[in-house]
Amino acid sequence: MAIIKVKDLCVDYGHVRVLENINLNVNKGEFLGIIGPNGGGKTTLLKVLLGLIKPTKGELKVNNKRPIGYVPQFSNFDRGFPISVLDVILLGALDGKIKFLHKFKKDQIRKAEDIMDSLEILDFKDRQISQLSGGQLQKVLIARALMVEPEIMILDEPTASLDANAKTDIYNLLKKLNKDKTIIVVSHDMGVINSYIDTVACLNKHLHYHGDDTKLNKNTLEKVYGCPVELVAHGPTPHRVLRVHEEDEDDNRSL
Repeated sequence: MAIIKVKDLCVDYGHVRVLENINLNVNKGEFLGIIGPNGGGKTTLLKVLLGLIKPTKGELKVNNKRPIGYVPQFSNFDRGFPISVLDVILLGALDGKIKFLHKFKKDQIRKAEDIMDSLEILDFKDRQISQLSGGQLQKVLIARALMVEPEIMILDEPTASLDANAKTDIYNLLKKLNKDKTIIVVSHDMGVINSYIDTVACLNKHLHYHGDDTKLNKNTLEKVYGCPVELVAHGPTPHRVLRVHEEDEDDNRSL
């Protein structure tokens, strides 16, 4: 069952078209990875899904009554701000009605602690965020998103700037959360796309959706990114080879 339906969606910034005729169905329980070059429209598409940008034309339907859990790139997060881990996570419980000297309820604090415990970060709930590693901070932002009890989670480059062990830890966590949540991840990490994600959407103004019967390969990536791309994998990582996009196939026939 599709939990997100996008039909013929376009987005313009002024006179510039950023997204062109996007069609995408995301099924409940799916783990979707979105790849593509910088400037290809990935963040714009996420903002449309979150309701932050209104499309120029087309349709978007989200069959979900609960808020969507959103995890931004933590590179845009001010790590020098004097706030504790617990307080960052509790921000996810705010409903927009913020009063001066706002106090969180005991059940909200208990809920935040339960989430921290499940993510194995309870031990540093009182630590300042500036004292966290990149992987620890990413777990904190995921915990904040979980405060709204989302059925859908959207993550923008969740492992950017993390080392290999931290990346593995984060994606193992997301795979665990995927048991009862639909997850959409934007990532440039091809190893992650190969190893953890069920389905792939290639986005560079236009979107090409690939189901779980397909695999990534070098030629497909070069078509999406518009330049040579090396796909590097280590150890037993499974390789995925995606089918050729229809218009690309036509181009090849004319050569």
